[in-house]
Amino acid sequence: MQLLHKALVTNNHLKHNGRLQYGLFLKGAGLSLEESMTFWKKHFCKKIAEDKFEKEYAYNIRHNYGKEGKRTDYTPWGCERIQSLPPMGSGETHGCPFKTYSEDKLKTILYDMKFADLDIAKILEKKRNNEYSVNTIFTLLIYFI
Repeated sequence: MQLLHKALVTNNHLKHNGRLQYGLFLKGAGLSLEESMTFWKKHFCKKIAEDKFEKEYAYNIRHNYGKEGKRTDYTPWGCERIQSLPPMGSGETHGCPFKTYSEDKLKTILYDMKFADLDIAKILEKKRNNEYSVNTIFTLLIYFI
């Protein structure tokens, strides 16, 4: 989620899967519909007009909260759902970085997050062995942070 937030702050935009993944996370963290709308508008309207935001993005935010469309009150995505997302295309930021990012990119991200070399090596070993389940990653992150 930290990577999604960084991309949002940098680009003032996230593509569809990134908005869904991060938006549902924020909802699960307790943001109300109104707070969520304010949050997304604040970031997107640095790059686009408010009326364009209302036309192209507000509906999906309300949809996530069950106020539009099927009126389903969606919950945040779990690790399995996030790991099953389609591969990222150009300009996209979504999914599980442990699964989808190259070792070099993941290593750079972990260095930026101030992980020690030995800890990064352990995490990359887990990636090489396709051990990126929620339990493995959670245990590693809690241990290292």
